[in-house]
Amino acid sequence: MRRIALLAAGCFVVLAWGAQGQAEELTAKQIIDRVTNGDNLGFSTGEARVKLSIRNKRGQERVRIVNSKSIEKDGQRWTIVTFLEPADVAGTKLLSKQVKDGSDLQYLYLPALKEKRRIAGSDKDESFMGTDFTYNDLEQNSLEEASHTLLPDEEHSGIPCFVIESVPTGKDAVYSKVKVWVDKKDFLPLKIYFFDKKGNHQKTLIAKTIEPLDGKIAITTLMMKNVKKGTKTIMELEALDRSKKFPEAIFDENKLDK
Repeated sequence: MRRIALLAAGCFVVLAWGAQGQAEELTAKQIIDRVTNGDNLGFSTGEARVKLSIRNKRGQERVRIVNSKSIEKDGQRWTIVTFLEPADVAGTKLLSKQVKDGSDLQYLYLPALKEKRRIAGSDKDESFMGTDFTYNDLEQNSLEEASHTLLPDEEHSGIPCFVIESVPTGKDAVYSKVKVWVDKKDFLPLKIYFFDKKGNHQKTLIAKTIEPLDGKIAITTLMMKNVKKGTKTIMELEALDRSKKFPEAIFDENKLDK
């Protein structure tokens, strides 16, 4: 197991990429492509069980357990996340369908209200179920819809990194820019800074634990910290089965109540 010592304070799924050989003189876009062409913010197919620990600024913690199922349809990832625990949120579902060259289609189902709603536009800037992740943070195309600039190399926890500044170009962008530290060896995003529309550092995402899973390097623990609010959310992978297959029918937004 490879663990990253945190030097700074801090996609319901394991973040996994295969190790790749490094080429010289890569552009910012080529580096980001290495990241996004892997298995970013998810896995192509399979099932995962994830623990979400939500901590307020006083250190009080709430725990959520979720199940994530994913398939690939015409090269695009479809994912449905279902809350299992605790009882007051059990059955809540988030369906995300990746759209080529566009914003993900996202639907939230609330079983207590027997209500489904589309997450779109400014709604994507809302907190997802009380966590420090917004719906926009769970977008699978978020790094792709941006202009990228290569900054001077830095180290993160002693690991040599490329540093990329990405300015979102999508019409629904909620951040003014994003700064990413990418491991030069495995092209893993080890740390990401998110800046609000006024240019202030708003949130930090850090890969806390990295280990091999099924022959691939995987980030198995993530921490998102809201530096303005002093809150943080930790995602921990508890189980993963990449071999599981699922019918397309369970990803039908009109059947989320089933």
